[in-house]
Amino acid sequence: MALFVDRRRELGWLEEHWRSGRAELLLVYGRRRVGKTRLVWEWMKGRRVFYFVAEEVPEQRLLEKLSLELAEFTGDELLEERPFTSWRQVLLYLARLAEKERIGFVIDEFQYAAAASPGLLSTLQAVWDTRLSGTRVFILLMGSLVSFSEGVLSQRSPLYGRLTGVMRLQPLGPLEARCFTPGWSPGDSLRLYGVVGGVPGYLAEVDPSENLWENVERLMLRPNARFLDEARYLLREELREVTRYYAVLEAIAGGATSYGEIASRSGVPAESLSKYLRVLEEMGLVERVAPILGRGRARYRVADRFLAFWFRYIPRHRSAIELGLSKKVVEAVRRDFEANVMPGVWEETLAAIVGRMAQNGELGVTPTRMGPWWHRGMEIDLVALDETLEPPRLLVAEAKWAALTAVEARRELDKLRAKAQHLPVKPSETIYLLAVRELEGEPATLPDEHIITLEDYERLSREACSPG
Repeated sequence: MALFVDRRRELGWLEEHWRSGRAELLLVYGRRRVGKTRLVWEWMKGRRVFYFVAEEVPEQRLLEKLSLELAEFTGDELLEERPFTSWRQVLLYLARLAEKERIGFVIDEFQYAAAASPGLLSTLQAVWDTRLSGTRVFILLMGSLVSFSEGVLSQRSPLYGRLTGVMRLQPLGPLEARCFTPGWSPGDSLRLYGVVGGVPGYLAEVDPSENLWENVERLMLRPNARFLDEARYLLREELREVTRYYAVLEAIAGGATSYGEIASRSGVPAESLSKYLRVLEEMGLVERVAPILGRGRARYRVADRFLAFWFRYIPRHRSAIELGLSKKVVEAVRRDFEANVMPGVWEETLAAIVGRMAQNGELGVTPTRMGPWWHRGMEIDLVALDETLEPPRLLVAEAKWAALTAVEARRELDKLRAKAQHLPVKPSETIYLLAVRELEGEPATLPDEHIITLEDYERLSREACSPG
């Protein structure tokens, strides 16, 4: 079974609802391969929980399958002989089971059950209001289609106001993703994160006996590779008008960051682009980033690392891949990736490192807000405000995906100090942090300055990967 990494907070959330003793109606959702099923399997161990996976089959076939599996779970031979013919019967049966004891009922891929039975949400609402809410039932709905799950949460949904808990399961961060390749160098583990992000379903496909680019070639850059068409499948499941969303994602992944640039490169008319960007933001595929302080024009980025890699390279090199020129494609991708993608990955990792170091009490700040800042040609990669103090304490940080000498590092710290003077805030104290890939020598630093490298990424990743 694939590695299970750092879902302590999510397991605790499930356990809290299980122990409440009250009737619970929960929704857990997230993009495909993010680890929803594995999370619930881990949590289910030792508990009286029935787990059912809905399939894309007609309603009656689905109910027959559910009846057989539930009959085996409960030992009810009559249910095996006389299967359910409606979801109302299923829910009333559950209500009877849960009158005196805690029982869990998990429906994975719930969107398929709802598609086969258009009235399912309304039926669940009615039975919840009249019977289930007064029992000890624990119902967990799981969805892989983000668009469907967001619809369940909307005010128009029959379940609006009934759900007792909602979790959108996010990919792992760069520190936790390192757990999948402990035998690799820290740099290559971080590069892997830059390719597939923190999605466990992709990380689990990596063969640690191969190097990074052998894995990337095998999984994405060969004819018929496992994930060669993954982005297309993801978008087709979730969206209509896939062609326009495809064009928008390709434009942003290729470097278009402003609204006008995206409209120009994608060919989507500016007057309708906002609709596509809004949907992609709601799905967590695109992020709109604004300066953390002051005012400035927002920038867009592909928030899903796997899709960012896919849309930057697969369309561009598709013909060469299909012709079997994978080795040449790998070399071209590798050069561009190191120069143009990894600096952004390192910036993202910097935020994760600062968060972890702050938890450890290593930086003297408790970040209440973090993000980049830019204004009139000046940029700072990360500004963290500690607003637990008045006036706030400030941490400013710069990420350089490069090997710097002591002299170069000192120069970068001086530049950072100068830029920080232009921030529209008067802090009680400012801490300066420089993150470099490697550091050659020991630069002279002041008491309010810190320098971190991949060695710190490795140290903090080990903490993230440790059990308990």
